[in-house]
Amino acid sequence: MFSSLAYAIILMGCSDDMTLCREMVRDKRIFATLQECENTEGKALQSDIALEIDYPVVASKCTVAADKFAQTGQPNIGG
Repeated sequence: MFSSLAYAIILMGCSDDMTLCREMVRDKRIFATLQECENTEGKALQSDIALEIDYPVVASKCTVAADKFAQTGQPNIGG
């Protein structure tokens, strides 16, 4: 079965207890599968971009790609 979904990595700045998170940056790369996206999340969390986010905790998530995201100026987070 063919899926028309595509995925992107979002980096989020979160509170210490992870109850409040704010989307900060979206990787411009689009991944064809959720697995491809999840395989890249670790590199994204270790990137210079992630290290510059001024929050107690930085988290990532793979989400269905859409036109409306946080900042879109980062072509390859951790890539």
